[in-house]
Amino acid sequence: MLELTANDRDHEVVRLPPPLENHGFLGVGGQGTTWLALDPKLNRLLVCKRFQAEQPGGKNALPNLQATFAAQAKVAATTSVVPQIYGVEYFEGAIWLLLEFVEGVSLQNLISAQKVIMGDSQLLIIVMDLLNTLMPLKTAGLVHGDLTPANILVNTQGQIRLIDFSSSVLHGSIRPTAAAPGFERHKRAHTRVSDFLDDQYALGCVIYWLLADDLPIIARDQNGQTVIARPAKPEELSAFAHLLWESAALLTGSDNSHPGILSDLSTRYRQQIRSLSSESRRLLGGYAVDSRVQGVAKNTEREQFQGSNQSPSGLSAVTGLNSLTDKWARLLAAFTRHLKKTSQMAVLIFLIAIAAFTGYQRVHRAPSLTVDSLRVAANTALPPGFSHDWLVARLERIIDQQGLELMAAQSFVARLDCDHDACVLTINHQVNGLRHVHQQSFSASVSPQVWESVITELGRAVAAR
Repeated sequence: MLELTANDRDHEVVRLPPPLENHGFLGVGGQGTTWLALDPKLNRLLVCKRFQAEQPGGKNALPNLQATFAAQAKVAATTSVVPQIYGVEYFEGAIWLLLEFVEGVSLQNLISAQKVIMGDSQLLIIVMDLLNTLMPLKTAGLVHGDLTPANILVNTQGQIRLIDFSSSVLHGSIRPTAAAPGFERHKRAHTRVSDFLDDQYALGCVIYWLLADDLPIIARDQNGQTVIARPAKPEELSAFAHLLWESAALLTGSDNSHPGILSDLSTRYRQQIRSLSSESRRLLGGYAVDSRVQGVAKNTEREQFQGSNQSPSGLSAVTGLNSLTDKWARLLAAFTRHLKKTSQMAVLIFLIAIAAFTGYQRVHRAPSLTVDSLRVAANTALPPGFSHDWLVARLERIIDQQGLELMAAQSFVARLDCDHDACVLTINHQVNGLRHVHQQSFSASVSPQVWESVITELGRAVAAR
């Protein structure tokens, strides 16, 4: 895992091998220091890692590094999960590795920071991709050494990418750094010799983390024997979840050294994945799309809020209108400071205009709309980027198009229930003290136009009341 240091500013000005341009320091981890670089000839972003040419004790690091790079390149040629290696260069007394720049959102960010709850089918896809990556890593003789949620990315196509091979070494070699706490396999002797079982154990920990947001604990029993305390397995599970829990137990078990464990699990996963909808991976990519949109929204929300009379995504219409009222209040305060230069008639006209504008806001403010319930089964076909905010945005737009902003005193409550192929969208609202319920049943679809058509029909039904 890469970590930022206090010397970031110094790293920002480091020269990279020509003709690469330094586009920012990324961090230090494992054996190397990493930058984001631009190749101006190809107009391509890439990752540039610097390794020391000499190891402690004056040993030449080049042979070991070259063997590690060759193993990684071999794996990258057989699976899209591992970043491609563009080249290795020797520049200013250091060894530089040029890698594919991988875009995506880490599982750590999605689940821990953004509290995304994934369905069993999405978890199955993630673990299947990682299983299919560990097998070629083992064939190439390479141990990743830092398999954690922070180094597993999801891109907008729903593809899994494993990054940060800074701690990678050949099987049987001395590890440069210790594994991340909670993901490190217990070894009988205190040794830092790398083993294929290290990655297998770490994958089992990742599965537990995905399922229960918890990790196994290595402890000793009353007899001094090493035991692994695992998260508790729920009683009622889907077939997918049952396979995931069983996989985690096998990978973190003391008997996980039998040679066929990865291939056996991979076969079982392929059998289960055949039953998945073709849109399951696309839904997984939607989480990454939502994350990118949220990141942009956080950076631009303040500017949008100040520069528009419409509230930004995620804020109520009332909040935006209150901001405008505050703005007018500030203008009034500035205006009164110049009363000596202004006639009383002008002041009266100004106050009348303020009162009229405020009254107009109260009459024409947008109605309150909330999504009270959003229940979607794991295998439901959904549009790319589908989320709570995605649905609310379309509901609000349709309400506005139907002229329902005139119903300022009314409140609208929406509910969505999807059971795989069938969905029911409901809108409740009150008119003159009477509650009206409008429903639309439709087949789940990845097409946004299908969803917007259903929402439009509901809007027309509500407007008819």
